[in-house]
Amino acid sequence: MKRRWLMATGLVAVLALVASACGDDDTTTTTAAPTTTAAPTATTEAPDDEVAFDVGVTPAPCEDAVNDGNGCIYLGIISDLSDGPFAAVAIPITDAQKHFWQRVNADGGLDGFDVIIRDEDTFDAHYTGPGTVEGFELMVDRVLAFAQILGTPQTQAVIPRMIEESVVAAPATWWSGWAFSDQGGDHILESGAPYCLEAINGMTAMHGPMTENFGEDYTWALVRFGGDYGGDYGNGAIIAAALMELGEPLFDHLQTSFAAGGAPDEAVGLILTHRPDLIVFVTGPREMATITGGAFTAGHQAFQVLGAAPTWNVGLLQIAELVPLLEAVYNSTIPWGGWTTDTPGHRAMRDAAEANETTPNGGYVAGWVWSYPIKALLEAAIASGDLTRANVLAVAGSLAGVDYEGMLPTRSYVGAVNDQIVRSSLLARVHKEAPDGLRVVAPEFTSPLADGFDLAAPCDLG
Repeated sequence: MKRRWLMATGLVAVLALVASACGDDDTTTTTAAPTTTAAPTATTEAPDDEVAFDVGVTPAPCEDAVNDGNGCIYLGIISDLSDGPFAAVAIPITDAQKHFWQRVNADGGLDGFDVIIRDEDTFDAHYTGPGTVEGFELMVDRVLAFAQILGTPQTQAVIPRMIEESVVAAPATWWSGWAFSDQGGDHILESGAPYCLEAINGMTAMHGPMTENFGEDYTWALVRFGGDYGGDYGNGAIIAAALMELGEPLFDHLQTSFAAGGAPDEAVGLILTHRPDLIVFVTGPREMATITGGAFTAGHQAFQVLGAAPTWNVGLLQIAELVPLLEAVYNSTIPWGGWTTDTPGHRAMRDAAEANETTPNGGYVAGWVWSYPIKALLEAAIASGDLTRANVLAVAGSLAGVDYEGMLPTRSYVGAVNDQIVRSSLLARVHKEAPDGLRVVAPEFTSPLADGFDLAAPCDLG
């Protein structure tokens, strides 16, 4: 259990087009290369004689400070910013997080502190564990916490060092294991429903339309990345299918990302051989679009697709030839409302995007949402008079009442796993006129299967 002790405190052509739309190996980024910039030094002096601090906090203003009288809190980001499988969403995630803190600083900062994420504290790990460790070691002596570490295995690679350094991070991942202390969850402030429950909600929401259009004995199959992402969402789909008496998937294909040298041929071949009525994708957007387009072009033309949130990217709408197919078959589970949702948080996000000339993207929404727990954490630590890493970690264990400005329900990280995890999701379909390419068809809901699910251990298949 987590933190309770802290309570007191045309296949080839399609492939080429998809690569172009979703960001291929030639994708560029403005992210600065890591530098040896000196870390904000640990002085243990309080910037206002009230708040203690050590690493990643200075009494001096931030560079280009918005509020000259404020001290500065430095945050870091380790992401996938050029040639990894999630660069197309990770770049807007990172942009949103920088813009989030610009908004906070423009509003006066956090009770005597501005918060910044400098270019030199933004590291491209290429969605690799070694790269994530490299980025962590470059920044660990100059940032207080991490506004983003992308990828579950990548984050797991640095959990031992996070424990040693008392570092807290927001993840760019929805792994169910972050709810558990023995998986390093005390150092992670996750948001939204974990993949496993997102899949259970998705399979449940699809059950009625699938039964209506394909009969009660409709078949299904799974195409997923290995590891936590594909394993966690994939196991959620398997659990839901079993509870709905659909049985095992016709096949469970482990897809290698194209960025790592994977190809679509085997998955397309399996689909053509077994012809599933429902295909659950837990991959990147390029893999999903290429395999879906390939199977349809090759002759399997009666099916629906259910995809995890990271499986969709608005860039796919650039492939005009593929849009009609995606509009006809693609269904996406998403953990929170999309670009046009009417909440104060969404409105603030859209204002920030417009001010920074950023186009609509689901990654941008995610980056904005993931910033709220870190903001609440820093506010609580400042209020306690202690911004040292050890106290920030302690405060994370008692963090409750996280306000997402309506983008998600108020969140607590205190209590038993099954009492604190988020269980709700939304279901959306592709719509070419929607700013982020998705139109919600099932607003925030918790399926009975997800509502009653006992998350007793991380859900992934391994």
